[in-house]
Amino acid sequence: MKNSSSYRILNNIIILGIVLTLLSLCALPLVITAYLKSGYNIVDSNLPLIMSIGIFICAVPYIVALFLLKKLCKQIVLKHPFSREIPKYLKQISICAFSEILIFNVTQLVLYYFFDIYLYGLTIVSAIIVSFISLAIGFLSMVLGKLFEMAIEIKEENDKTI
Repeated sequence: MKNSSSYRILNNIIILGIVLTLLSLCALPLVITAYLKSGYNIVDSNLPLIMSIGIFICAVPYIVALFLLKKLCKQIVLKHPFSREIPKYLKQISICAFSEILIFNVTQLVLYYFFDIYLYGLTIVSAIIVSFISLAIGFLSMVLGKLFEMAIEIKEENDKTI
């Protein structure tokens, strides 16, 4: 009974995160357009579309990592902590995190140099914060993946000796 309820709660939290992310991505072009019209008086420009596309590109690894996290939690809650899938999911999450660093910074550079979208301190601070957090998540999930691989090998070795 406890497994079923904990799985449902964890699954609902992850689904809520995915739904909120997708809803915010759907509302993003409208918010950017309204902000640029009211704050900067930019009308009849491709700028909101260009910025939205840049943000959508940056959101792809994050959404992929959320779906991988959902699969990872399913394995753990269903009492399969020594499944060979867990290190694979963790390595894929680390790849998503490391790719987010590259994608985010390249997207920002493209927006700076080709479209003259430079928001001064906001761009520098966001580049540092996103890069640092993605780097930490990437290394953490890579180390956890290696740890799970070693634990699986030890468990399999112990299962063979008994």
